[in-house]
Amino acid sequence: MTLTSAASPLASKTRGGALDALRFVAALFVVVFHFGDTAPIPLQSMHGFLGRGYLATDFFLILSGFVLAKAYGAGVASGKVSLARFWLKRLARCYPTHIITLAMLVVMVLVAGAVGIQATNEGRFDLAGLPAQILLLHAFGLGGGHWNIPSWTISTLLICYAFFPMLWRAMLRINSVWISLGLAVAIIIGSNALSLALLGQQQFSLPYQWCMFRAAPLFLAGLALARAVQTGGWTGGAARLIGFGGGAVLLVNAWMVGPDLVNVLAICAIIIGCGASPVTQPIPGAEWGAKVSFCLFMVHTITGGVWFDVVEPLAARLHPAIESVAWEAWAMWFGALVFTVIASDLYNRVIDEPIQQWIGRKWFARPAISRPDPRPAAEQNA
Repeated sequence: MTLTSAASPLASKTRGGALDALRFVAALFVVVFHFGDTAPIPLQSMHGFLGRGYLATDFFLILSGFVLAKAYGAGVASGKVSLARFWLKRLARCYPTHIITLAMLVVMVLVAGAVGIQATNEGRFDLAGLPAQILLLHAFGLGGGHWNIPSWTISTLLICYAFFPMLWRAMLRINSVWISLGLAVAIIIGSNALSLALLGQQQFSLPYQWCMFRAAPLFLAGLALARAVQTGGWTGGAARLIGFGGGAVLLVNAWMVGPDLVNVLAICAIIIGCGASPVTQPIPGAEWGAKVSFCLFMVHTITGGVWFDVVEPLAARLHPAIESVAWEAWAMWFGALVFTVIASDLYNRVIDEPIQQWIGRKWFARPAISRPDPRPAAEQNA
């Protein structure tokens, strides 16, 4: 493996690489995790790792710091991107989807209640919890994620984004790939040890009231990984070796239902391997998967409610034997996953992308600056 301390740019910005594909896989695993208890046989009882979908969220938290450093690191370091502009762009990316999804969920719950349909998780949709959801107070421990569960990640990441320029400038003082890697590992191991000592629980699966303590170290570790990729002279072979090695460790540890610390460190290796490898040829469907993953992550609470509280009971009335025939019951459950992916794709095409394009044109498009012609007047009239 060839590594040097000479600064080199982060991996190619070409979309459609392995990290884009992994975003979709991770988002889908979150959906499987949240739908797991509604399967004909609860998934966690079939294999212990299927009850660890929270690791996919940890992957997103680490990846968020890594990708931000790749996309905005140079602009922030040079001062071309101001803190206010950077933070507002991140808020504009996250908040509209959050508030629209929450509004759709409220309407769905109210309509369902009016027609006599009760939610599977009775008591979860308490109107008293809406203000905390709207204001994204999860990171402060004020209100849980009981309406749209994944929204707590937006709450915490927006705070991380506010500190990103300061944190990245500090990371730029590190000019050794080994120190960067050691810092990332130390952050993950240290924060998990602190969580076990103070809270009696691993950091990687902390509940909503501790979500800031869960997210911030992983985000910071992602920045350290990005600096390791930037300062290391990674060859394509070395990057692939690290990435595939991390993937192999993750698969073996998952099969053995081993420690989550090992899983998270393996995820870090995968991110390094994918991030340090140039995208010479896009993976088919990977760019689409990356675009859909955020919507998949955010709206599956709605699609799950529609499927398991409306579609499935209706199917059971029309075909009473569906719940007693194993393959039909499983086909019905897998239908929820297909329905969620299709709905997320439509949400991205019809709602999320158009809104982001409008916001970009309205608020973040840089106006054209009219510059005086530097040529002398006589030359201009020649």
